[in-house]
This record gives sequence, structure tokens and C-alpha cells, in this order.
Amino acid sequence: MVMPKQKFVFMLSEGNADLTNILGQKGANLAEMTGLSLPVPPGFIITCAACLKFFENPEFLDHLKPEIEVALRKLEKITGKKFGDKKNPLLVSIRSSSPISMPGMLDSILNVGLNEIIVDNLKQTKNEWFVLDTYRRFIQMYNNIVIGIDQSE
Repeated sequence: MVMPKQKFVFMLSEGNADLTNILGQKGANLAEMTGLSLPVPPGFIITCAACLKFFENPEFLDHLKPEIEVALRKLEKITGKKFGDKKNPLLVSIRSSSPISMPGMLDSILNVGLNEIIVDNLKQTKNEWFVLDTYRRFIQMYNNIVIGIDQSE
């Protein structure tokens, strides 16, 4: 008997509050609110199991990438935006979540997808300061969380 492939990426519309152990509290609650037709930005969840598998073996990312890419294409279709597009960019926020509450322990990276080309195009809007400040904050979050640069030094 062939076991079904484990699913590691869920669109918000596929989850609910009963899946807290799989989706984490934040993910499961966002999925529940989506199911109730509350105004939640569209998104997808990478499961807690995927995170644990990645920590066990970083090469697991090669297995996970296709699932993430499918979810990203669905998100692009829902929003009418495209990740990396310089004129109509899809920017995503990455927010961590666990099955149990861990206040102050989980990090977020906002506006993933910003780059110099997109920033240059967005600066043509009426609020250049806002665009540049958003990019600055993205770079700070990325450096702190992903690269591990301590900003207090």
C-alpha cells in the first residue's frame, strides 16, 4: 500500500481552527476566520511539520519548494499580483506560529519580495518616504531574523 504524500503547505481556505497542531495557532485561526468569510488577506501556511523536517535536514527544502511555488501561484491568481513583478508586485509577510502560545518568541518578516527595482518603481507614488522606510524595515527584519545580525550592536 502506498501512503499518501504528506501535505506541508495549506491555503488559508483549506484550514480551520481544528488544525492547530498542524498549522499553528496563528495559521489555524486565520484559516478559521477565512472560512467564516471575515476580511483576512489571502495567504498560505507552511506546516509545523515542514519546519521540523527542515531543522532535521535542510535539504528537505528541495522537497518543499514545489508545494510553496504552487501556493504562491494560487496567491498570485487570487490577488492579481505577481511575486517579483516590478509594476504590480505581490509582497508577502512571513509570520511564524506554533501549536502553543509563545508570546514574544516568534518572528515576522514583512514585505518579502521588495527589491531595489520594485522600490524604484514604487517611489514614483505620492509617498516616496513610506516606500523607502518600508524597504529599510524589510532589510532590518531580514538581516536580524534570517542572517542573524544583532541590531543592538
